[in-house]
Amino acid sequence: MWLKRHAPFMDEYGWILEARPVSQGISQVVANWQFGEGHEFDRLDIDFRSVADPPYLAEKLALGAHAADLKGWQEGDLQGVYAWLFEGIDSRPMGEMVRGQHRSGFILFRLTRWPHSSTEINVRLRMTVTDTALDGSRLNSAGESPSP
Repeated sequence: MWLKRHAPFMDEYGWILEARPVSQGISQVVANWQFGEGHEFDRLDIDFRSVADPPYLAEKLALGAHAADLKGWQEGDLQGVYAWLFEGIDSRPMGEMVRGQHRSGFILFRLTRWPHSSTEINVRLRMTVTDTALDGSRLNSAGESPSP
């Protein structure tokens, strides 16, 4: 409401939340909410820089997705997103980059993991709301791919 009244000229903007890490081994945690035309949600990026701890990172990123509560998110999505994140974060040696995407309901998840230093990695989870499946077909009203 504030933006519509005081900044109607802004087509795109973001809200950045930089948290103070309190867990040992986590050196940076940032959430970046991006909005586009008409103040519509565009994407949410959650970035971690930490020591390589795939179970911990997968858990925290999955909980971040849960807390975001984007369109179509359901309680039952949490375990599947956690499993996908854990598999992706732990899939290759930590000195190599990893990318992947996964869709749950109307949410498209993109994971990127890359080395930061010899002891730390960066992990980004990008969430966007979509109405298409990974194969490009339209989703139905329940966020499911149409039957073949």
